[in-house]
Amino acid sequence: MLKNATLLITLLISFIGNSQVDTIAVKSIEGITNKMIALISGEKDEPRNWDEYRNLFLPTAQKISINRKAPPKKQVRTMNLEEFVRNVGPLYKRDGFDEVSIGLTINEYNGIANVFQSYYCKNLIGTYEKRGINSYQLVYADDRWWIASTTFINETDDNKIPNNYLNKEHQTKN
Repeated sequence: MLKNATLLITLLISFIGNSQVDTIAVKSIEGITNKMIALISGEKDEPRNWDEYRNLFLPTAQKISINRKAPPKKQVRTMNLEEFVRNVGPLYKRDGFDEVSIGLTINEYNGIANVFQSYYCKNLIGTYEKRGINSYQLVYADDRWWIASTTFINETDDNKIPNNYLNKEHQTKN
């Protein structure tokens, strides 16, 4: 009897946890990339759904950030998914964060894709506001898209996002 009750509780918890995952988002490239930035966005002190976030990625996924202003040998920061959630995740909750897509360029062949998603982002305490590009490596497996890795870099005064990576309303006039 106790074994049956334990099994029932385990199945119920699993069902509840899985029912909160947005399975529609992972069916398209635009859906999964937009879902990633939606899940890190939110008001100050608003908890993020890190389980749903993890569901977008392969277990071995890497998060890579590039900072050209950092000293040599510190310009590239690589984290696995758990390091990202542990080290960067609390900042999103503490300061609030908003990121939106301002352009999407997709190159896809036979279940692999490279995607440039131009973004505008800011924290909600007014100390950070940037544009840049998220580069995704995606794979299609098990009837859905998975993020294998993301690399992002912010735009600089010397290196603006090219217009071909921006939606029309965000392009600079020449």
